[in-house]
Amino acid sequence: MLNAGNISVNIHGRQILREVSVRISPGQFTTIVGPNGAGKSTLLRVLSGEFSASAGQVIINGKGVETLSPKALSLVRSVLPQDTRVQFAFSVEQVVLLGRQAHAATRLENAAVLDEVMELTGITAFRRRVYHTLSGGERQRVQLARVLAQVWEQTVFPRYLLLDEPTSSLDIAQQNIIFGLARVACSRNIGVLAIIHDLNQAVQFADEMLFLQAGRCVASGAPATVFTKSTIEETFGCKVGLYHVEGREHPLMVPELGTTATRSILKVNNQSSNL
Repeated sequence: MLNAGNISVNIHGRQILREVSVRISPGQFTTIVGPNGAGKSTLLRVLSGEFSASAGQVIINGKGVETLSPKALSLVRSVLPQDTRVQFAFSVEQVVLLGRQAHAATRLENAAVLDEVMELTGITAFRRRVYHTLSGGERQRVQLARVLAQVWEQTVFPRYLLLDEPTSSLDIAQQNIIFGLARVACSRNIGVLAIIHDLNQAVQFADEMLFLQAGRCVASGAPATVFTKSTIEETFGCKVGLYHVEGREHPLMVPELGTTATRSILKVNNQSSNL
């Protein structure tokens, strides 16, 4: 289990996170939602061991994350940041293979993993292409294949996949594929944590949700418990409607017109159109 307890982060006198706790269980999909600047990416960096918290502790499979070497961490968790840059003219296959660097695996074992994750992410057809020639969405899928390859072992020990806005460059069909892949990862004893901006997607695929606002936890738990009108409005500061739709387990969230922010935007647009 990946467990973070009472995480606080202060940077240059500014408190980014305030006593936030989250637990990522193997086989479960946890989503983090919240407005821009809520501290979501900072929390993910603390969970991954990239960034040290000012207070609190992160335990991964019974060990403090700060006690693990970079190689040991690489074997139990992989991280997909918002933006990943490749400086050299690597092929798609070479980029995905970077995810296997920490493993003492044979060439055939690595090749089998690469074939599987590239097929799953739909990038097999351009495995020989130079990474820089790909579109933004294609690059996103290549990076996802890389982080999947890092933890795609058939093993009993728990691993964790941490994703920071994994669908930001993808169309809606590809987004659904990515979330489906997250569920497949869960079936391999991998705990998945994803920062997602689309609340309707977040609630549809999540086993657990964490709502963050201004660095504090507004609510956390099963979607049926925390995906409520009051929680969403407190987190995002706008009025919403929740509507039950046939075929959906959870209600559909729709922002309502008439909030202060919406009225301000409409007023600016009207003024611009009159110029």
